[in-house]
Amino acid sequence: ISCLLQQEDICAFPSKEFYKGKLKTGTSAKPSLFLSKSRKTCIVFGHVEGKEKSLVVRTERGNENSKANVEEAKEVVRIAILLTEAGINRKDIAILTPYNAQVASINELLFEKGIRDITVNTIMRSQGSEWKYVIMSTVRSCPESEIEKQPTKSWIMKQLGFIMDPHQVNVGITRAQEGLCIIGNENLLRCNALWRGLLDHYKEKECVVNPTRNIQVQKATRSLGMKKTARR
Repeated sequence: ISCLLQQEDICAFPSKEFYKGKLKTGTSAKPSLFLSKSRKTCIVFGHVEGKEKSLVVRTERGNENSKANVEEAKEVVRIAILLTEAGINRKDIAILTPYNAQVASINELLFEKGIRDITVNTIMRSQGSEWKYVIMSTVRSCPESEIEKQPTKSWIMKQLGFIMDPHQVNVGITRAQEGLCIIGNENLLRCNALWRGLLDHYKEKECVVNPTRNIQVQKATRSLGMKKTARR
């Protein structure tokens, strides 16, 4: 299975997890812009212990119960702005999330900052599309003190919902060509075997950042051939 436009590190986990190692990348390595502990990387996970909110949102199918996480929304917008300041075209950036309420929260923050051209969509609606940079907000969260030591399947389902659906995860983490940043509550996501595998893979690559605000983006200064970091 060919994955011609994606960086090897972006392909590595989905290839192993979903395609029996058959997902191959044909692109030459491009400079990585994300900085994790001063290390350049094209994949990064940022931990946020945000507050999950249940909201009713209007959709094409009528009103639906959905979820939002303002702390995560602020972080994904911050990182998207850092990418634009690093010279990435807004049309090459997408922010994806499983929940319509989070789409609305992120759009509201972008609107407040006068930003119009960054794609914000649900993961499932993004299927079939690719962007150079994808920032993914997983939304689901609860305080570490409330996470059960030996969680039951029903507890995990209640706390994580369809963010642990393998198809949803596969689509979300394979939309990016050059850089993938995932934001979420690491402690809660580790209760699910699929996410635990992804987080272990990112940890092995030294790409898990806690707290998320330590994620920075590197930008090149063409005239001097030097590099500096975008901070916000």
